[in-house]
Amino acid sequence: MHASIGTGPSGSDEVGRPDLSTSLFALIAYFGREVTVNVFDTVDALELTTTQIRVLHHLDEIDTELSVKEAAEFAMMSLGAISRSLDGLVRRGFVERREDPTDRRMKRIRISDDGRTAIRGFEAVNRGAIDRFLETLPAADQEQLAKALAPLLERPEISACLPSAFVPQTD
Repeated sequence: MHASIGTGPSGSDEVGRPDLSTSLFALIAYFGREVTVNVFDTVDALELTTTQIRVLHHLDEIDTELSVKEAAEFAMMSLGAISRSLDGLVRRGFVERREDPTDRRMKRIRISDDGRTAIRGFEAVNRGAIDRFLETLPAADQEQLAKALAPLLERPEISACLPSAFVPQTD
């Protein structure tokens, strides 16, 4: 499949190939299908709900404690929904919860090491699908893909998604 930057009717260029948006959508949909079954197996094994996974992902993005209210705002969830999710995550050891030292009515939460390990497991499932796909590409296509991705990886919102081992360290 070749991508074109120009668009014509129905998301294609003049010679009938998909435009860039359609091509990227197809690639993302392919990876989505490839990882879905394995992700659901991982979710089942951990006995988590999709809402709990969402909460874990949001907590993994930050490195500080939050109040339950702050976590609800950050995850764009109701206080009741996040509280129910947190109860299960605390029971499984994926989230740590403690009383706020200045206001005992408030609870502070943060993702635990086990929670981070669970998130890394989900990431490994996704990476496995990508690695299997890349193994099917000839070396020249892999090199061309790497060159095409290089300028995108310079964008902060994309480089922020790189595993920490690949993020340039600032002094």
